[in-house]
Amino acid sequence: MLRYLARRLLLLVPVVLGAALIAFALLLLIPGDPAVALLGQEVSGPELVRFRHLLGLDRPVPVQFGLYLWRLAQGDLGSSITLHAPVLQLISSTLPATLELAIASLLLSIAAGIPLGLLAARRRGGLLDTGTMLVAQLGVSMPVFWLGVLLILLFAVRLDWLPSFGRGPALVAAVASGDAASILDSVRHLILPACTLAFFNLALLTRLTRWAVLEVLEEDYVRTARAKGQAERVVLYRHALRNAALPILTIIGLQFGNALGGAVVTETIYGWPGMGRLVVQAIGQRDFPVVQGAVLVLALLFSLVNVAVDLAYGLADPRIRYE
Repeated sequence: MLRYLARRLLLLVPVVLGAALIAFALLLLIPGDPAVALLGQEVSGPELVRFRHLLGLDRPVPVQFGLYLWRLAQGDLGSSITLHAPVLQLISSTLPATLELAIASLLLSIAAGIPLGLLAARRRGGLLDTGTMLVAQLGVSMPVFWLGVLLILLFAVRLDWLPSFGRGPALVAAVASGDAASILDSVRHLILPACTLAFFNLALLTRLTRWAVLEVLEEDYVRTARAKGQAERVVLYRHALRNAALPILTIIGLQFGNALGGAVVTETIYGWPGMGRLVVQAIGQRDFPVVQGAVLVLALLFSLVNVAVDLAYGLADPRIRYE
């Protein structure tokens, strides 16, 4: 497994290089002069020359890309044009909030999606199965921003149960401090954005779990287990769910990556101070060094999640061997 892990980590190098190329191309794809697009048409000639030199736009493109990779190798993602701060510092200050939201939404979707998928598979064709699939179809079809607005109107405006904007204390820090008031405040701020982000993933995971379990329930070893008189719960959890775990693990890994990227809309709706909101603001202000840095960090996180999912396959299925 260690050799396999080392090879997978080495494969991250071309992934990061490809992401760096895409991030670098963002600046080159701006129509016209990128410096004019960033500063505006009213910028003066000397200021434009100074800014082009600051960004290195007065050099050949291969030289620009080489310097960009050299700065990346040194851990330098550049500086924000509008916030006048290192991009790495901005991302490191907002990434924990995005991870908190993504992990909370993923745990919600797992805690609800897998049991609902199992129940739907167990009651195939029944009322529970039909109702679960209708809710799942609704979750797949409903836009995130629309669901967010509905939840705000119901739970924040009408019922006044939960806050609709901002983030409370960091949940990990609140739990570490043991302050019940801080933990409650953090959870209350987290509920609505986490549920909004989790609804689509929950619906997708429910449908996939149902399909995967139904496929396994047709296998001979499941019929043998039932013929031996084992309880239906044992058949479902020990035989069906365990053997259906590989596609479920795959979709969970993809969902976590999508949650990191999909948090952009959710963070904007709820004013959640995460990396997604930072990127939206950077795009609106044409702060492309921030956008480039965020693209790189998200690509690296997504790749690491895929490595973790591959390693989890061996825990779910002992027949898998790493070479």
